[in-house]
Amino acid sequence: MQNNELDILIPVFNEDEIIIDTIKNISSTVVSDYRILICYDYEEDPTIKIVKENFPNNKKIVFVKNLSKGFNKAIISGFKKSSAKALIIFMADDHINHNLINLCYKKFTDGYDVVCPSRLIEEGKMIGNPLLKELLTKLVSFFLFNFTSFPIKDATNSFRLFSKKLIDNIQIESDKGFTLSLELTAKAHRLGYKITEIPSTWKERDKGKSRFKLFSFIPPYLKWFFYIIETSIFKKNEK
Repeated sequence: MQNNELDILIPVFNEDEIIIDTIKNISSTVVSDYRILICYDYEEDPTIKIVKENFPNNKKIVFVKNLSKGFNKAIISGFKKSSAKALIIFMADDHINHNLINLCYKKFTDGYDVVCPSRLIEEGKMIGNPLLKELLTKLVSFFLFNFTSFPIKDATNSFRLFSKKLIDNIQIESDKGFTLSLELTAKAHRLGYKITEIPSTWKERDKGKSRFKLFSFIPPYLKWFFYIIETSIFKKNEK
């Protein structure tokens, strides 16, 4: 396995043409030694064909078959295939935040194990979000930042950079929904890893269908919500 500086993990499921601009944006912007890991659920996914047709024999693009199915398992499968120093979880439909990848990696080289692009700090934005989803996101994040020791203002964003050192030292439990980034950040906080936040913009996809099902994904998030509260109690008692 090639040892490079950065692996950009993109989970896909029937993305079709959406993925093309995403890859083009990354390729034209990222300056570090990187690879793009396309993490897919099934061999017939049209995303694979369209990527191969538009980027033939591109050695920076690696296809990773999901060991199971679903978003979290796709990312975990990418983790297992990666030997890079740092890994970024990036959305297939994100045509805005590719410009932040270099900054995320710079923060990693500055010594941070978790870099959190945030929609809820100054200069961060949420565009086109369904009202209830946005309200819950802001309420949860506000509570965790202001009433626990959790050090970031945007708790639920999946777009994050993690050091390979952190990933290798944590037993991942998430298997449903989109909770993997929250779990890793929560456990990094408990274990004392360095975490930082930078502003980002999130825009509701205008092509394809979002697979985020608000109410069915609430229970998996609650587990890490209470984990963070528990961590805050532990840290308070240690002082």
